[in-house]
Amino acid sequence: MDLTGKLKSALWKFYGDPSYPAEWDGKTYGGGKLSQRFWEYHQTIELLELTPDSVVLDIGGGSPATGAGFFTRVIAPHVREVHVIDVNIGETQKASSNIRFHRSLASYETLTKLLKENPQITHVACISVFEHIPHEVRCGMVRALNEAFTGSTFVATLEFHSKESYFEHQLITKTVSEMFGSFTAFYPDAICKSPFWCENAYHRLGRGQRILRRVGQAKEKEAGIPLWYPVAFRFRRETK
Repeated sequence: MDLTGKLKSALWKFYGDPSYPAEWDGKTYGGGKLSQRFWEYHQTIELLELTPDSVVLDIGGGSPATGAGFFTRVIAPHVREVHVIDVNIGETQKASSNIRFHRSLASYETLTKLLKENPQITHVACISVFEHIPHEVRCGMVRALNEAFTGSTFVATLEFHSKESYFEHQLITKTVSEMFGSFTAFYPDAICKSPFWCENAYHRLGRGQRILRRVGQAKEKEAGIPLWYPVAFRFRRETK
């Protein structure tokens, strides 16, 4: 089994295991083991295409409870090194020896400094971070990656709606384009939509509202209609 397969197997084993607490386990809104966040982890593993020699930067991959977040804990035993930049990093005494912690917000300045000081980083992951921070900050992060990241692959997941922002900082087509538009050293190699809608992204229909329903969807009106969903992007380094 190649490393991607091993990591997917580890993800399946540990997702939902109390000893590997995930920051988002899919249960809060009625999801489960196969749900929004599981897909984001699974898709990130698939798109990163890691090897045992990979050095990964996990942006926003810290945890106030466990130090290293769930994704970092899954991949760390299988790769050379993992760097975590996050302002919310708790006690790290039990962390794997190959995890490097950077307690800081991932601004343009701090991310640029981290990447320039660690040119050995080959892959960057940013799982469900961009939709929680101001637009100017996330645009600065992308500029930092474009200018200072010398590795091959950047993968990001985020919650997306094409036109409407239903919560603060949610990305839409316009803001996704603005954010990634500063990439000149990288190009979008893969864009994926999750088959699992965000569990909290349902609109309850009020009296008088009508939607089209196919046979077998009699409960759609009571359940509501999905509004937004996770997407994943892989950017590769431009080669000449």
